[in-house]
Amino acid sequence: MRISLLAVLLSFALLLAAQAPARALDTVEEYIREYPNQEQVKMMRAWLQKHKKGTFSFTGLVDPKDTTVVTPQATVDYGYNWFSLSEGPAVLRVPAYDKFFSVSIFDMKHNVPAVIANPKKPLLIKRPGQKAPPGDFTVVELETDQGLVLTRMVVVDNLEQVKRLRKKLAMQGGKGDMDRDVQRFSPQTEKAAQAVIEAMVPFLNPDTAFGAKSGQVGELSLAAGVRIGQLGTPPGTVRYRTIMTDSQGRPFSGKDTYVLTVPANIVKKSGYYSITIYGKDNKLLIPNSQKRYDRTTYSSKPNPDGTYTITLSPQGDGLNGIPTGKPFYAILRAYVPVEGADLTVKVNKK
Repeated sequence: MRISLLAVLLSFALLLAAQAPARALDTVEEYIREYPNQEQVKMMRAWLQKHKKGTFSFTGLVDPKDTTVVTPQATVDYGYNWFSLSEGPAVLRVPAYDKFFSVSIFDMKHNVPAVIANPKKPLLIKRPGQKAPPGDFTVVELETDQGLVLTRMVVVDNLEQVKRLRKKLAMQGGKGDMDRDVQRFSPQTEKAAQAVIEAMVPFLNPDTAFGAKSGQVGELSLAAGVRIGQLGTPPGTVRYRTIMTDSQGRPFSGKDTYVLTVPANIVKKSGYYSITIYGKDNKLLIPNSQKRYDRTTYSSKPNPDGTYTITLSPQGDGLNGIPTGKPFYAILRAYVPVEGADLTVKVNKK
């Protein structure tokens, strides 16, 4: 039934597109292909209004007012560095950290050629054909001149230590041309394509939404992945599970209480899990007086069998509770995941 509904929605969207004025490349297919670039450029331009290219900015602990990126994690210090390789390669030097720390590198097509957990040596970011400087590097090649370094450093009651480590994150180079074209479409085509992308979201497997290079994942899957979680990454370093309904298939209500059971043994000893909830209306953290937006390996008590019980309720009551208060959905993240582990979360309404 759900597949039939998707087919109907796709047919309706394509019908709308057929009514759009004829124009070169003004098609639903081209919009879907262009959508990741549109979103990357939008985020880059907003960031450049306040920061300098090739340098880092950091979020500290994200709260519901932070709209830099949708579906952020709450107990992570994010670092952003939008850069350009138009004038040559860039070298990124990184600190050592005894907890989870990852470096993700994106191009403007939302390809992710590198996601490195606790990197051991500097990263050389370059375009194909650019001459590499001497040195021992992890080499990362981009398909576009412009790109983003996104760092994630888990915070476990140690924000001051994390702030000190930030100073050791530095990029040499990366200060080239930041101009990036964005294709424009007619309102009819945009409306139809957005309907297609939105219709794909409930069927999306986040583990297959993002790839390292163009063509590695389907264009519609990538567009839907960007829609629900821009700056998501391939499954090698982190796997995702989006949880949108209870065991009866009903969307989460902010008035009811739910008990989630996170499976045991889904991450390696060097990794951790997190469950974060987001407002269904804006994909951001939900304000609450406790300032509690997630539960992780570090902030939840495990059951004897290694599973974790997470309670989602209006006031955040219950074992390993998170307050809700309005319609929401949840995302399970498994960092340094066990390959092939079943990330299915059991959800029961109390």
